[in-house]
Amino acid sequence: MLSRTILALSFVALATPFLLASSTAEQARAARMRFEVMDRNGDGVIARDEWQGSARSFQVHDWNGDGRLAGDEVRIGARRNNQREVADHVPGRAERFLNWTAAGFTSLDHNRDNRVTANEWHFDLESFRRADRNRDDVLTRAEFLREGDVNDEHDDDREDSFDDLDANNNGLVEKGEWHASATMFSLLDRNRDGVLSRFEVVGSTNSLDTYDEFASLDIDRDTAIERAEWHWSNASFTQRDANRDGRLSRAEFNAAGGAPATGSASGTQAVKVNAQQRWTDAMLDVRAGDTLTFNASGSIIMSGDANDTAAPAGSTRGRTAPDAPVLQQLAGGLIMRIDNYGPIFVGGKSTITAPVSGRVYLGVNDDHLPDNRGEFTVTVGVRGRTPR
Repeated sequence: MLSRTILALSFVALATPFLLASSTAEQARAARMRFEVMDRNGDGVIARDEWQGSARSFQVHDWNGDGRLAGDEVRIGARRNNQREVADHVPGRAERFLNWTAAGFTSLDHNRDNRVTANEWHFDLESFRRADRNRDDVLTRAEFLREGDVNDEHDDDREDSFDDLDANNNGLVEKGEWHASATMFSLLDRNRDGVLSRFEVVGSTNSLDTYDEFASLDIDRDTAIERAEWHWSNASFTQRDANRDGRLSRAEFNAAGGAPATGSASGTQAVKVNAQQRWTDAMLDVRAGDTLTFNASGSIIMSGDANDTAAPAGSTRGRTAPDAPVLQQLAGGLIMRIDNYGPIFVGGKSTITAPVSGRVYLGVNDDHLPDNRGEFTVTVGVRGRTPR
């Protein structure tokens, strides 16, 4: 027995340099570029046909829109620097909040306490939760910038939403759909079942059908928006500051149509909402305060049971889905989001006031989509609000 032990120890001693060298080589390889496993031809560029994920996810990472990922787009530690001072618009559907730089942190940290709290955050909640590693509803500078993360071991791919990653629309993100580090996958996988549920990544989400854009910007709750609380350009602030007192009242804010945004559409749009597709682009851009009208018809089947049906108002059996985008609402009902704000349960509602500005998307409130069948036909109308 002793001789076997000595032989085993001798083997380990001999093998250790080679194991260490191999481990070091693997670490060096892993640190060369983001998403390297997808770079099948090893040219340092990830083409669209090499990307293992949804088209929307690829678009999120293709910062310059040239149809390939290269340069800073795959460089470890690189951050897209959105110039919000000159780009007067609410974050677009492929942007979320992407300015994860020191300047981006400072722009959000209104009271300069080196923390970004939930009430200082005006963007999508999912990316906030992804960055909030310890789930204390506060982003420290270290969490925000991922300081000290040399080899991207805590790369959480916060640019991608859960729906972007869930390429097969089964309500789960498997390891093969995850683009970031194994460490962060494990941290998010709270129940250790080897997959990420919507609840683990996004958190508990109820319907977001109320939103006060003015209040969200009024950080100090003094019923006015100062320049330090404004996320856009000096020019757009001055344009709204009618009495030139350096503060925006709610009346001034409303009279200008709210925060800067892309142009609003008017009229109607007919949309086929496929029950197997998480989100369908309604091809409409709206502004906060616009009135959206919905006229929906059709029926969908939500499982192998032909009687498990839903109308736009929701399940005909009155059931819910445990991990649906909108909790505590009927499964299969019509839902919408505006860019990354939402989801909002539309159901049988005929009108909704747009809480934010952006692009409209429609879907069904179910957690597992591949076994669904059918579609809703939805006519969406938009009426711009009258300036006040």
